[in-house]
Amino acid sequence: MAVKTSTTAELRLDGVAIAKVRDVTMNYARDSLETTGIGQIDRTYAYGKRGTSGSGTLMYDASDAATKALMNRLLSDATTTNTIAMVLDTATSDGTITGDALITQAGVSVSVGDIVSVPISFTISGKPTGSF
Repeated sequence: MAVKTSTTAELRLDGVAIAKVRDVTMNYARDSLETTGIGQIDRTYAYGKRGTSGSGTLMYDASDAATKALMNRLLSDATTTNTIAMVLDTATSDGTITGDALITQAGVSVSVGDIVSVPISFTISGKPTGSF
């Protein structure tokens, strides 16, 4: 069994790998709906709606088109989604989760003596696809 590391992973925007990524998270949440009936003593639940969101930190690289496209996305008036893919191992198709994403936040963070970073947030619209 091979443990996956950042050397085998990448983040893609519209099919293009973002060159320098420090960290990315993708979170899946599913509501629990209470189904307890009148007169029942113990609560019961059923699965409800699912949501997927994520965040990450990119290293600013003016020569990387995918990073600049993601940052400029919020300055655009376009209302279409972008495809975001989290790839855990570029050597195989397993471990890739893809979804239509709304880029909900992108910024620039500058610290003395540090790399210029771009924190981002996104929300997946609809069901993500892929497998682990």
